[in-house]
Amino acid sequence: MSRPNLKLSVAFEFELSAANDLLELGHENLCQAMHDLLGAMVLQGMPTITAKQLGKAGVTVLSHRHHLDVATTAAATIPRAEYVAAGPHLTDDELLQLARRTSGKLPAIEGERARVLRRHALALAGEFRMIPCVVHARLSSGKDAQLQGRLNLTNGSVLLAERDRQSRLQPKQDSLRVEGSGSGVGLKASCAGHTLSGPVIEVPLAELAAHRDALIGLWQKS
Repeated sequence: MSRPNLKLSVAFEFELSAANDLLELGHENLCQAMHDLLGAMVLQGMPTITAKQLGKAGVTVLSHRHHLDVATTAAATIPRAEYVAAGPHLTDDELLQLARRTSGKLPAIEGERARVLRRHALALAGEFRMIPCVVHARLSSGKDAQLQGRLNLTNGSVLLAERDRQSRLQPKQDSLRVEGSGSGVGLKASCAGHTLSGPVIEVPLAELAAHRDALIGLWQKS
């Protein structure tokens, strides 16, 4: 077989008007739907016709590949709060990057859109972003305690200081709070049990998002 000595790329861009059932699909599903609709008639027909036409000049097509992408340009403007909810650990500049990266590629269904935004937010900045915190909790003995630790703004987990990792907390307590040191912000939290590393304390993403500005300000100063 001859070795290739030319690479040809031919691209078309189509502006389409589609029904709502297509517009409500996520980006990956929308691309797959378009791929299925075009089918062999287009995806295999184009290489066949190209080979025939180029063959007239003695040019042989040795291989071919295709790339398909589609963006929803009629998507409604997404409120900033949705970006914050997906990435409360992101800086202002990173939130703008998240908006640009996902522009026109977000599903119309809110729940699915939130999952897509979260995935992109973690891809943009997935490292742990920690701030010092104090955990206000009730111990299994019934005493109230203040435990020192660090709150991970990326996923809401709390890593307790070594001296407090042996603490045993009462299960399902409503009074569990995590305070970002120096922020004056108290966050609702829960304890999912205990491990060798201490109590598994978690702050919901919604709580982080509600106080995101103060928490990010504290992280940027640390």
